[in-house]
Amino acid sequence: MQIDIPAHIEKLLYLHDSLVVPGFGGFTATRTPATTDYIGGSVNPPSKTLVFSENLVIDDGLLTADIADAHGITTEDAGKAVEAFVEKMRALLDQREIVTLPGVGRLYKNYVQKIQFLPDATNFNAASYGLPPLQFSPITRSREVSGSDTSTPDVTTGNTASVQTPPPPTPEPTYAPERSASSSNWGTILGVFLFLIALIAGIWYWKFREKPASDPVVKPDTELVEKDKKEVESTPKTEDLEETTASQPVTTDPEKQAQESLEAKEKAAREKVNVARNGRECILIIASLSDKGNADKLRRLLQEEGYQEYYQFNGKAHMVGIKFQYLKASEIEAQKKALIALTGVNYIAVKKK
Repeated sequence: MQIDIPAHIEKLLYLHDSLVVPGFGGFTATRTPATTDYIGGSVNPPSKTLVFSENLVIDDGLLTADIADAHGITTEDAGKAVEAFVEKMRALLDQREIVTLPGVGRLYKNYVQKIQFLPDATNFNAASYGLPPLQFSPITRSREVSGSDTSTPDVTTGNTASVQTPPPPTPEPTYAPERSASSSNWGTILGVFLFLIALIAGIWYWKFREKPASDPVVKPDTELVEKDKKEVESTPKTEDLEETTASQPVTTDPEKQAQESLEAKEKAAREKVNVARNGRECILIIASLSDKGNADKLRRLLQEEGYQEYYQFNGKAHMVGIKFQYLKASEIEAQKKALIALTGVNYIAVKKK
């Protein structure tokens, strides 16, 4: 029995939006609305666009059921007929042949062995089946001429009466808003005020621009040097001074005087450099003790704490303290605070600085 399977495929695509050919692939119909071709001047009716996919391999039973009903055979026989048709199509496609399904489209394989589908122009939309494309052309309209633009002949006189056009309307006069005198006066006053401010600022800048900034007055750090009341300084007698002066020979040689003056200047310069480098020497008297044992204990305490201890006995009392080099007066205050915290003495005298 000869079965025209492409005819069944075409019929089912009118009735369904999708159709699967078992073992081969499936067709899917997408509804598209009416389209207008303005260049060709035509309106196409609504239609269905067919797409083929090899991934639709699950049998929906529509094709085999339609073949069995149309030819009065069983579903198994219809399935065998479909399988034979699919094998024939695959053999033709493998041979680079184009398989044509009348009324549906054409199938072929591309260079990567994928099946491609070219649909025919058949409209599978049953609602618009048989409707041809509607041709149209642009509508041209002639310009209407009003009767007021033409002259009409006078039947009684035979002369042409011209229609008088009314004169153009006279434009209404426009008036610019007048400025109030008060606003202009305020603007003038503001301008004069700003000019005066700028003038005063310029004079002030010109007067004080070259005035050197006064150097800040640096007040030297002064500290009341309190001497120990118990310290007795021996004053040399006048006779001793006279004897010392008499014992020293008077130098009258100018070369020796120049040499001594040069040595004195060098010594003074070395002392200044030493003071600038290491600082001045300061002696802080912590206590003036009459008991030598207590003085020795205080001296050992200062030595253990790393201080350079100072000791002097003037015949009556033992003066114990420290001596150090300093560059700033604040270092003396720091040493005094540290000694007060160490010894518990509330008063520390500065003997030399």
